[in-house]
Amino acid sequence: MQPAAVFDPAVHLAYKQPASRVTMAELGLADVGISPIAVTAPFPLFTLEGVTELRRNILSDAVIDKFTVSSYLSAFQGREFTKNVAPFVHAAWTSPEVIAAVSEAAGIELVPVMECELGHTNFQLGELGKAGVKLSPLVPQALVTPSVTVSDLAKYQALSDAEDGNGADNVVVWHYDSYPFVAVLMLSDVSQMIGGETALQCGDGSIRKARGPSVGSCVVMQGRHVKHAALRAYNSGERITMVTSFRAKDPLVRDASVLTTIHPITKRNRINYQWTLYRMKLLAERFTAMANKLEDQKAAFGGDLDDADGQGGSEVVNVADTQKWLEEQVEYLTMTGTQLMP
Repeated sequence: MQPAAVFDPAVHLAYKQPASRVTMAELGLADVGISPIAVTAPFPLFTLEGVTELRRNILSDAVIDKFTVSSYLSAFQGREFTKNVAPFVHAAWTSPEVIAAVSEAAGIELVPVMECELGHTNFQLGELGKAGVKLSPLVPQALVTPSVTVSDLAKYQALSDAEDGNGADNVVVWHYDSYPFVAVLMLSDVSQMIGGETALQCGDGSIRKARGPSVGSCVVMQGRHVKHAALRAYNSGERITMVTSFRAKDPLVRDASVLTTIHPITKRNRINYQWTLYRMKLLAERFTAMANKLEDQKAAFGGDLDDADGQGGSEVVNVADTQKWLEEQVEYLTMTGTQLMP
């Protein structure tokens, strides 16, 4: 067996900018979220060599046996891979090159939310169930179905066209993500697949479908603020997608992350530690940024030389604005505590 590779962006990345993007305004959600971008068109991100190495990690016995779960959202998911179990997954999604690509696609500078959310994987199970996943090849293979007729394909297309996100066989049911942005990478050859789109709910309740990516390609979506579902794929032997969650790099940008969809599928001690750590660090960055801003404003007024009004110098602190900002930080801190798993 070929040894596992070390992530190398020159070998494993094939990034090209998305050809188009759907904006939040186009979905009737102009005043929602942290970026004007709702979802991108699929764009190349990983080479076939890169996809193969990601599959090598997530199809290993160590991952399938110890790091897979099921929930009301999806029948079979792999997640929380530790770095020693899935080193390529970790190296790829934390690389500056991948983070820069995802940020450019999203229209805002992003960073991964937490280590345990790197490379979350959704498997569409076939007839063999979990055992069938273990039989998946490392290199994604196109589906060969010589018995499928033109009539069959027409039936599949009709079923796909009728999908509205409410079917019992969706890969992932209607939901909001727990984190601001997600990058959804296709790890299967879906060249023969019919359907499998992402359904997006618009502000008026109507449904818009976004085309799914091909193998090695990615879609970036503002999933915390756009309700969506992963529709069933027809004429597809497998459908494996990898999802990594992101938040804004700028600590002053609103972070609406929650753990609503995460609690049922995540180990208590791991999520409590990583969640609390990232929130504490973000708050520390926020307060440092605001302190620096106050010092800059004070310096701009000429220090303590201006005391013409007898109030101790120019007004640096806008009391109403500062009180509002501090209330927001208290709310953020409170949310941090309420989301912990007891």
